[in-house]
Amino acid sequence: MKPIYYFVVLAAAVAIAANVSLAQSHPEYIALGRISAALYKPDKGPAPHVAFVIGHRTANYLNHIACRELPSRGFLALCFNTRFQNNESQVRWEETPLDVKAAVEFVRRQPGITKVVLFGHSGGGPLMSFYQAVAENSPAYCQKPERLVKCGDDLRGLPPADAIVFADAHAGNPVQALRSLNPSVTIDGVKRHVDPALDPFDEKNGFNPNGPSHYSKAFQDRYFAAQAKRMNELIDRALAIQERIKKSDYPYPDNDILLIPSGGNPGAGAGGDAKLATLDPAIADLQSTARPEKLLKNDGNIVTQIVKSVEVAEPGMAKTNRAFDTGTKIFTLKSFLSANATRATNANNGIDYCSSNNSTTCAVQSISVPILIAAMGAYQFIRDDEIIFDKSSSRDKDYFVLEGAVHGFTPCTACETTRGQYSNSVRNLFDYIRDWTNKRF
Repeated sequence: MKPIYYFVVLAAAVAIAANVSLAQSHPEYIALGRISAALYKPDKGPAPHVAFVIGHRTANYLNHIACRELPSRGFLALCFNTRFQNNESQVRWEETPLDVKAAVEFVRRQPGITKVVLFGHSGGGPLMSFYQAVAENSPAYCQKPERLVKCGDDLRGLPPADAIVFADAHAGNPVQALRSLNPSVTIDGVKRHVDPALDPFDEKNGFNPNGPSHYSKAFQDRYFAAQAKRMNELIDRALAIQERIKKSDYPYPDNDILLIPSGGNPGAGAGGDAKLATLDPAIADLQSTARPEKLLKNDGNIVTQIVKSVEVAEPGMAKTNRAFDTGTKIFTLKSFLSANATRATNANNGIDYCSSNNSTTCAVQSISVPILIAAMGAYQFIRDDEIIFDKSSSRDKDYFVLEGAVHGFTPCTACETTRGQYSNSVRNLFDYIRDWTNKRF
């Protein structure tokens, strides 16, 4: 399910194509400066007055599942790829709002459009929230002294959107990178060292190669602290090299590669990581709401309860995390510090969310427009999204969990106890988004 999640999204879009007959049959490809985009319109019905803008930091979103589901419900949708598509090592996070700006300005110019809603799925969450926070507060938001990398004044004058939908958005790429680190692994020249006391793939620590693992609270505490320690060491190393570069005391005058062995999938999305939640979905701090929340059931009814993820454990990460091709993060100094680094004392509950501009959790504290947050019930962001909801300063905000949906919104068939148990996940999600949007606009 997880190795590179945009493949899941693409497969999901193909699987439901027969059910989106109202959406535009032939989207229009559009080039907007340094971004590429696809414009989707309803095939019939009233002309839309609300436009959704859908994008991601590096993944290809031109055929995202929302590109057709939203027009099938009467909305205009512009799906775009940033200038950094499929190029993590070149990401300069503080430039990404310029790409969102191009998309927002384009849909604002379309006939009949009066409202613009940003749609942030997965890594689209930090992208859209960063844009909106700067648009509402000026570059002062992203130039604060605690930021590891600060933005420039070229971000002045961003036109704000009218609302944001976060669909299984995560807390930010730095948080994902932090929790993906395997702190037991170090590389000394050509030799790999593994600290057995921190090895998440050691059965003595609770690992189960055939199903869900069960880690003790003591191991979790050690592990989360060690992940934060490793992240801080990586940051300090990168900053030290940048200081040498400034003093012309380095082989390169601008940048250098930064590899993180056993740091997770090198591409966009999950996979190859060492997240404890991937291995032990029962960790309540990460996989459950802290209080009763709205659960959108498969039959369309909403109940309020403590919601626990039904995600299936992935012990296969033991193999992919140790490989170079599937478990090594490939950054440069700039892309790491800009988009993938965060200060922390603990990878669970000791994260300095505002040390990075790539942080949904930080950005929502500076956003005033209406916010809808939907967490997928068969994935890892139920608690993270609840925290985002709590941190949001919007006076109009909503949060719910979609029963049995994987990260790409489709049903988790591996989680079912009865056939078709979560079969309505896509319809229920986008019907909820439709009703929420129409109520406001």
